[in-house]
Amino acid sequence: MPKQAEESETRTMVKGETSKAPIEELEKLTITKKEEEEEEPTIKLETKEGIIYEVEASIVREMETVQAVIDAVGAKADAVIPLHNLTSCELGMVLEYRAKRSRIGSDPQKLKKFDEKFMAKLTTEQMKELFLTANYLNMTHLMDVISRALANFLKNKSLEFARDFFGIVSDYTPEEEAAYREANAWAFKNLDWDSR
Repeated sequence: MPKQAEESETRTMVKGETSKAPIEELEKLTITKKEEEEEEPTIKLETKEGIIYEVEASIVREMETVQAVIDAVGAKADAVIPLHNLTSCELGMVLEYRAKRSRIGSDPQKLKKFDEKFMAKLTTEQMKELFLTANYLNMTHLMDVISRALANFLKNKSLEFARDFFGIVSDYTPEEEAAYREANAWAFKNLDWDSR
């Protein structure tokens, strides 16, 4: 059962400044607005620990899962939308990414470079966690960025490495897999076999 909003810790999300804490130690994420901008409405999102983030409506619109809830049932100004599948760290990573990206501007080359740099700073575990969070929130752009980063990471890795990385159990028998490898030997050339 979610905690009442007044009992929960609140995080504020507006444009401009981000937390100086590392992603895994994200304690508070605040972003200041440019003074000349008009005040944008915020939506309150509650993580599974009961921490409430006030997030700008423009950012929430990118979270298609949350936007669908708002569209279906509406959201009053003081309503809190529970996200029981997300921790504050997971939501914080998404908000930090979005906040830093908003400061880049609209130049596609600069945005692409930022995306690559941001993903390069993450560990593979953080990338997987961020991908699952973006998938849950249905943030298609962020899923695309992470997919590219994961694809680059897995490039030239062995099948066994990819299975271990994603926790996939092979449903082929050893004989079926050997036959497949023989029929498609070209696909197994130039792999990094040391990454098992």
